[in-house]
Amino acid sequence: MLETLVQSVLEIGYIGFFFYMVIVGTFIPLPTQLLLLPAGYLISIGKLDFTMVAIITAAGTTTGAFLNYIFAKKIIANVFEKKKEHLFHSIEDFFKRYGKAAVLLAPLIPSMGQYISLPAGLSRMPLVWFLPITYISNLCWNILMIGIGYVFGADSNAQADKIIAYLSLAFIFLLIIYIVMRYTLHRDKMRKLNNANS
Repeated sequence: MLETLVQSVLEIGYIGFFFYMVIVGTFIPLPTQLLLLPAGYLISIGKLDFTMVAIITAAGTTTGAFLNYIFAKKIIANVFEKKKEHLFHSIEDFFKRYGKAAVLLAPLIPSMGQYISLPAGLSRMPLVWFLPITYISNLCWNILMIGIGYVFGADSNAQADKIIAYLSLAFIFLLIIYIVMRYTLHRDKMRKLNNANS
């Protein structure tokens, strides 16, 4: 069924790419590789334009993420504030400290990019940061997937799995380092303030 959907999208062209990626950007688990890898191959034989595919697909996923964000901000947040107040404030506090990094890195980690917009909406992360960071991150991911399809063609699925696995580990490692560094700097700053006040 998914293969039929992707084939239909490829036949429709850029408009189909946009709406497929809107769905990908929400919490509906459609894999980006199913569309972007064959798109990369079609680019390599001159049937599609690389820049157009990259820009349009990133716009699609960002639109889907924005829908998630609004859903979380307007609906889920009301439930959390009333019934899960502690969890709500924990999410809010996390996003105040690490929200930009989380939104930037999550789309580069499989299965996380689709859902990071929900806690971003819950915490009411400013859209002036959320939208451009989400777009840039998804653009980078989409360019990578398109590039794999472009270079490896028929063998792109196998190569993509390996590359995604390595990148996921690398991004998780970088995210941990970033959080530890931010925590350490914040702790040192608080200690200096406490020492100055004592």
